Parts: sequence; structure tokens; C-alpha cells
Amino acid sequence: MDIIGLETPAASEKYLAPKTEDTSPFWIPEYGKTYLGTPCYQLRLNSPLSCFQYVISGSGVLLCNGRLLTVKTGDTFYLPAGTDHIYYSGPDHCFSRLWINVTGPLCKALAEVYGISGHVVFPDCDTSLLLSRLHTLCAGAKTPEEYKQSTAPVFLELIQQLAAHRAKAPHPPAPVEEIRLYLDRHIRENPKLSDIAAHFSFSPEHLIRLFRKTYGVTPHRYILQSRIRMAMILLRTTNTPVSRISEELGFSDPHHFSSAFQLSVGLRPSAYRKQENT
Repeated sequence: MDIIGLETPAASEKYLAPKTEDTSPFWIPEYGKTYLGTPCYQLRLNSPLSCFQYVISGSGVLLCNGRLLTVKTGDTFYLPAGTDHIYYSGPDHCFSRLWINVTGPLCKALAEVYGISGHVVFPDCDTSLLLSRLHTLCAGAKTPEEYKQSTAPVFLELIQQLAAHRAKAPHPPAPVEEIRLYLDRHIRENPKLSDIAAHFSFSPEHLIRLFRKTYGVTPHRYILQSRIRMAMILLRTTNTPVSRISEELGFSDPHHFSSAFQLSVGLRPSAYRKQENT
């Protein structure tokens, strides 16, 4: 498993909305489908988008607002704007989904009115028909105004369906997923293997063996890959100095960070930022 290369699954359809400056109060800037057999690791820090996804098949793990959740075939999940979105395919490495990304104040207002704010996973909530209808309407709209007016009523139906399923309890993560989720929550703290093992009442050897059997890498390697992955995003999307990124991600010093980054990505952090912003 190499999460550094898993930003956007290759076997995906992704479509963009027509260009317009009038996106309020509701807009679907992106929509698409991710196919079966596509390992995925997605991370958006303080996402400007709300994300609605239906799991066609496979399973995945979500980290949103400090909450650790799993989803499976037949579930729908909602990640609100203004939060960090972290989700990835489960141990089966299959995570096929229908999805839309949404912007505008209408989404937040409807979520609050219908009582789904704070809810992330909606178990056994089949929203595939509504999401497919939204895809069809988005693809068939001739103008930005038609795009907005035709999709908003169906989006309301989507929120209403989610509200009808909000009382169901989410699925608890499996033990090995708990370990991975623990690592995700402590990436910046440089956790020691002995501390991780003690937290789960495992020996270090058993923890390494269990984690590697499921994910193909050791916990130490996974932590390093996750840090590099976060660094790639910060270098692309912010002007934060390299030294500050190094500190925030828990590297001992900027030189160590730069060497680790180059070993994983093939470029020094400053060169990677320049390449991605040109």
C-alpha cells in the first residue's frame, strides 16, 4: 500500500459544472463515480465543499471532526464544508461510490433544518437513485441557471431522505481499522510504536504483524507516508514556509523533512511546490 499515489483513483468519472460566477445559494461544482477495485485515500483540509457519497460496493473509513467511522455497501455519508475530510478504502481496497460536491449556504441551512448537522454516516440509506438523477440533470442542463434550478429540488429530496435515516447508529470500526484511525489522529505527534501497542494492549511485534498483514506496510511506514501526503497538499494549496510545514507535521527538523520528502516524491519540497504551481 502506498497512499502517496492514491489522491484520485484512476478508475473514476469526474465532471465539472458549467462556468459561472453566480453559484449562490446552491451549486454542484463537481460530480462523478468511482469504480470498483480503486484504492482511495482522500484528504481535504478545511474543505470548502460539502461532500455526499453513496457506497455502491466495498468499504471505507472516515475521519471527520475527530470522529472515526466506517461505511460499507449501501451506506451514504455526508462530509460538511468547513471540516477536514479524510476518507480511504477499507482493507478490501474496493470503494465504489456515486458522489456530488456541493457549495453555497443552502446546503448548510437544509442540513440544520432537517437535523442532519453532526451526522456523517447514514447506514443502509440507498441514495443512488437521487444521486443518479442529479448526475443526469447536471449533464443535461444547457445553461448555468438551468443547472441550478433543476438540481436544487432533487437535492432537497436527498436531504429529506438522509434525515429519515439519521437515527441509525454507525458501524464500529474493526480492531485493525482502529489502529489505523489512531495513527491518523496522532500523525503530527510522532507516536512511538511502544505507546501505540500499549494503547491497544498488543505487543509491538503483534501490532506490526497485524497492521502489515492488512495494509501491506508497517505502522511507521504508514505514518511517514501520511505525513508526506499531507505535506504535498500543504505545499500545493498554501504558502506556508517549508520549515513551518516540517514542524507542523512532527519532523525533527527541516533537513530531515526535506530528505524524507525527496525520497518519497523524488523532489525537494521547494522544487515540488514550484512544479505544482507553474
